[in-house]
Amino acid sequence: MEEDCFDRLTDDLLLSIFNKLGDAKSLTRCISVSKRFASLVFEADTVFLSIPPRKHNPLRRNLFKILIGKLIAKPLHFFHHFIADRPDANRKVVSFYSPKEVLKHFRQVKTMHIELPSDGGKTGLMEGNGSLLKWKARFGSEIKSFAILSATSFQRRVQPLSSGDDFSENNGEVLTDGQLKLQIVLTISCLLAASARHYLMKQVLEEHHALENIIASDAGKQGKVCMGKDEVAEIRNSIKSMVATDSSLERTRVPDLSMRLWYAPVLELPENGYIMRGATLVVLRPNGDGQIGNGRKSGLFGFDGEECERKAYSEAAREMMKMKKSYLMTMESF
Repeated sequence: MEEDCFDRLTDDLLLSIFNKLGDAKSLTRCISVSKRFASLVFEADTVFLSIPPRKHNPLRRNLFKILIGKLIAKPLHFFHHFIADRPDANRKVVSFYSPKEVLKHFRQVKTMHIELPSDGGKTGLMEGNGSLLKWKARFGSEIKSFAILSATSFQRRVQPLSSGDDFSENNGEVLTDGQLKLQIVLTISCLLAASARHYLMKQVLEEHHALENIIASDAGKQGKVCMGKDEVAEIRNSIKSMVATDSSLERTRVPDLSMRLWYAPVLELPENGYIMRGATLVVLRPNGDGQIGNGRKSGLFGFDGEECERKAYSEAAREMMKMKKSYLMTMESF
């Protein structure tokens, strides 16, 4: 009989291969290969799970479109009124299948990456094919840091800038009232998306006690929520009380935040060959958590995307934080 070469491999080496494979769907299929594979697959300590979207429900309401119409036309305090007075607004409409069923057998997993459906890509606030919206959040028991990078246009530079677009002496420009309101609505919508993902991650942590690192991103690579070893340990220490508090919201409550915003009408990125128009960087931290401005040292700006684009995003964040002019605001808990 023809020899099975896999029999020459030790269990540790097979597990190393499974960890490199990572994808939960592929790992599950390996169960049917052999009894030996079936006995080892669920001992993998690294898992990537891409969750398919649910079928479209024509009756589903678009919360973000409601927010745009209401908030741009009315004072900003409407948002808190809207959240407080509408019970349905506090409930997250689940547009994807729960990962619990797929992941329940992976009890040894230490590193997990969950990819959610992109849900139409952008939040509906950024328009145009060349527009950009990226965000990254770090959570423990609550939000630790949050960064949003957006632009009306993000393209490779094909020719030198015109004299009117020279950015060399730009220290930041003034936003109009309409632009500022739009940025606040954009920030709120990203915070809602992040807090909903964090709520899902807490549910996963309840059932996977070996987990040390977890990321929740989306298929469109727009934003991601990260929790490292220290954040996971923090959330485990208080997870019982948090679940009892948050069960009615189906998302993590956003605490009082300090917000800093930088804006540039034109931003040239010579290191990576890109140019951004209508570029905005927003950084948020909990109130009393120190001065905003050290994101480039803490890895806050590790936005998702292709490798060449990720470097451009980091360059953009570094350059914008050098500007002398910025907006400082506070945001109440919701």
